[in-house]
Amino acid sequence: MGPGVDIRVAVPDDAAAVARIGRAALPAQYAGQVDQAAIDAAVRQTYSDAAVADCIRRCADAGDAHFLVAEQDGRIAGFLHFDCFGPEPELHRLYVSAQVRSRGTGAALLDALHERLAPPGGYMLLVVAGNDRAVRFYERQGLRVAEEVDGLTYYREHMGVEFPAGTRPFALLVMRRD
Repeated sequence: MGPGVDIRVAVPDDAAAVARIGRAALPAQYAGQVDQAAIDAAVRQTYSDAAVADCIRRCADAGDAHFLVAEQDGRIAGFLHFDCFGPEPELHRLYVSAQVRSRGTGAALLDALHERLAPPGGYMLLVVAGNDRAVRFYERQGLRVAEEVDGLTYYREHMGVEFPAGTRPFALLVMRRD
């Protein structure tokens, strides 16, 4: 990672920049692997400025949640969202802008998260089946593939995302850090 990259705790004023990165990165990451209707629903429901600001506030109010941003040259270049609100600790999102992809920003965000986690620091995350690049990235960070689950069901039950009728199912890989 180049000089001038700082990792810090997100504040609600970061929401617009985080949402912009998420609205660009999520569709790019899932293109060709997930039904466009599912992508559109997830972006609409989770990447409005208000939804991101609310998530940042909830993480700030919880002792076991983290919403981090990576700044470079005074601009937000990536973000990470981790919390324990569901059945187990989960890394929900880690995205970086296309301009800094593959330059260590994602690894720096994960390192900063790992420094903040209380031992043993285990958690899970989801990767779309077939996204081999993401799987390899997380394996390099010490995670392993544990199982496969139905993506529509998972996002509906655990994140409250509603999908249009007829949305094609997709598989998610559950990865774990022990």
